[in-house]
Amino acid sequence: MLSTIKDNVHLLRFEKSHDDLFEGCWPINDGVSINSYCLTGSKKKVLIDYVESGASFDDDLARLGLRIEDLDVLILNHMEPDHTGALSTLFARNPSIEVYATKLGATETETLYGHKNVHVITSGEELDIGGMTLVFYAAPNIHWPDTMMTYLKEDGILFSCDAFGAFGAYQSVYDDELTEREWALLKPETERYYANIVASFSSFVIRGIKSLSGLDIKTICPSHGIVWRKDPSYVVNWYLKLASYAEGPREDEVTILVSSMYGNTISYVQDLERIAKEAGVTTHTVRIPDVGSSYALEKVWRSKAFVVAAPTYERALFPPMAHCLDWFVRKEVKDRAVMHFGSSLWSGGAAAEFKTYAEKMKLDVVDAFDFRGKGTEDDRKRIEDSFRALLAKVKA
Repeated sequence: MLSTIKDNVHLLRFEKSHDDLFEGCWPINDGVSINSYCLTGSKKKVLIDYVESGASFDDDLARLGLRIEDLDVLILNHMEPDHTGALSTLFARNPSIEVYATKLGATETETLYGHKNVHVITSGEELDIGGMTLVFYAAPNIHWPDTMMTYLKEDGILFSCDAFGAFGAYQSVYDDELTEREWALLKPETERYYANIVASFSSFVIRGIKSLSGLDIKTICPSHGIVWRKDPSYVVNWYLKLASYAEGPREDEVTILVSSMYGNTISYVQDLERIAKEAGVTTHTVRIPDVGSSYALEKVWRSKAFVVAAPTYERALFPPMAHCLDWFVRKEVKDRAVMHFGSSLWSGGAAAEFKTYAEKMKLDVVDAFDFRGKGTEDDRKRIEDSFRALLAKVKA
């Protein structure tokens, strides 16, 4: 899909299917866009990022009166294959195109695609393409170490790569065109995108945003999601808030993660939701694996505390929940209050394995224990008392 952002600045948008997995592991039930940008200066025709293998922007370029062979410069803000997978075809058709990338991006371009005509940028370097001046800024680890951003000086447009992106496919292109339904989708899908893709690089997000604070940014054009032209500061501040959850403060909320084999463990969750409501604390309940780690991570990332309600499975923690906690370790979820409980029968062992995850994440464990079968009234009281202690930490 082709959209004109400003004279000589065009969005080329490819909609990735909802039945695919992003990065091979994250569900995109509402799809995701892959955004590329074409700039037609009087001296040079420029493409910023490309698209995944099997796709092309030939039709969109044709509407601009261009072919791949007509492009002079390819700017690779990021080498992840959703933005570069189709480069072999592009380079075969236009072997003389000059690539601009970071030093690592240049190495990856040659390694992956055999293309050696790469100009290694220095941060702050400018490129005049004819009435349009592009400025390059290295932005390492947002979210790959090769990442950079490109700024169009005359129009205040920041091509921000994967920063300020979101999951979801939107009929609207711009923030000021979003329908109420699209806004309702954008909020959780921005936060899930951040938690899934960017969370473990939060310190770099904060550092990168601060390094760009001197720019007059009028429009933000990310590699996924919508273009922010009405209020680009909205998404910048949003990302700063999401990044702040890495160290805190976080929201006064509790996420309840629950797995249940035969209904024993989950039978306690409704009472916990009631207790939280009475205490005025928002809860998010996510059933694992029915909903999945991607959505659990989104809610836990913003929450001050979480509950792991999961049974023992063959002397250890229920495997889908263990898999979910492994993601939390990888995404550097840490320093939150937590409790665990779960049903067992002939062995137990879930609580012991849970504690190993809690130690890795430096969690404040209020309680962690296995109970037999359906549990007793004493077990119920222990669960509810521990949960109230957890809520007290949230409200402190």
